[in-house]
Amino acid sequence: MSLHTVGTSIETLVAQGFTRRMGQEYLDVLAREDASPLFKDDFRVWAHALGFSAESASAYGLTESNARDFLSDYDYARVWPLNGWQRVWINDKLTLKYLLAGTPWGDLLPKYYFYAGACGPVPLMDARARGTRDGFLGTLREVGELACKPCNGEHSVGFNKLGYEGGTYLINNREADADAVWRFVREHPNDIYTEFFHAGGGLERISPVVHTLRVLTVNPTATEPVLAACYLRLATGVGGDDSKPNYRPPEQAGVCSLNLRLDMEDGSFGDGRLVYGNHVVCSSIHPDTGVPCAGTIDCWPQVRELCEGLALYLGLVEYMGLDVCVTPEGPRLLEINSHSGCKYLQLFRPFMTDAYLGDYFRAKLDALDALDEAEREARSAIRR
Repeated sequence: MSLHTVGTSIETLVAQGFTRRMGQEYLDVLAREDASPLFKDDFRVWAHALGFSAESASAYGLTESNARDFLSDYDYARVWPLNGWQRVWINDKLTLKYLLAGTPWGDLLPKYYFYAGACGPVPLMDARARGTRDGFLGTLREVGELACKPCNGEHSVGFNKLGYEGGTYLINNREADADAVWRFVREHPNDIYTEFFHAGGGLERISPVVHTLRVLTVNPTATEPVLAACYLRLATGVGGDDSKPNYRPPEQAGVCSLNLRLDMEDGSFGDGRLVYGNHVVCSSIHPDTGVPCAGTIDCWPQVRELCEGLALYLGLVEYMGLDVCVTPEGPRLLEINSHSGCKYLQLFRPFMTDAYLGDYFRAKLDALDALDEAEREARSAIRR
């Protein structure tokens, strides 16, 4: 953790090297937790004083003696952005799709059919129809199901599913008519409609809802990418309904995610943790299906090859969180994050005790500490 006194105002944070954008986001997290009934007051105040959200502190089992093992939320927010301007390449799903089109990785992304523009759906590279009502509904009937998600969303917020089966339209797996589907499209601007992925490779036996393999790549030289950390997340609390997102932020009582240790070398997984907002429960089985949560990702060599190759191809984006899933056809790429959340990664691999990541973040923090007042003020204006 930084030796700075943890700031409690945006001006204090800017003076400590924060951008105004990330400083405000950090303060918003603290304010949300101050108003939350999930945490005991003394624990929350203690965690915040150390630079951690109470949620992260609960996940880590934070103590005075192990606090320096973890990169604090304060410091992780302070170092943003870790990437240069090239982060705009991966900041939204549509830009990423066009960037990778025609490359070996382009087909690993889902097929992109439509973008919901201000005047209606706009056909994308995989659409074979016009952006009209008939064209959109015809595509839905042809492909059977479409994933719908915000072009630049996060935390799976806004995920929906449209379908067509047995002559019936479906919105989030519930029967609807053509008018309702078209109304849904018009009411969701800036969403994209893509191929819908299903879990495979044996993971569907644990949970039928598609999972997330989060792989962190770090490549400061642009030529020597390192797979620095990873974990496997499985959906919980969805009852097998694949129209629901596989992650919900644990900001309310009873909400949790199932996270599993994932071996970087051989793709074996296990050591399941049900992470709630204010506590963690170890679990060797999936809480919804009762299926044991241990095994090996059979296509792990292909997953590694995908991540290493993509990190090299996008070498100017030095820090990326790649979200991969395993389908019946093999590994596919869901999206890439330019400032991937660090809580679940550190659940199994505390950054500051890791030989590579510890040195990486200490160097970034030292560089921030070396900025003069004018440099800090200029940095504070970075917005995206």
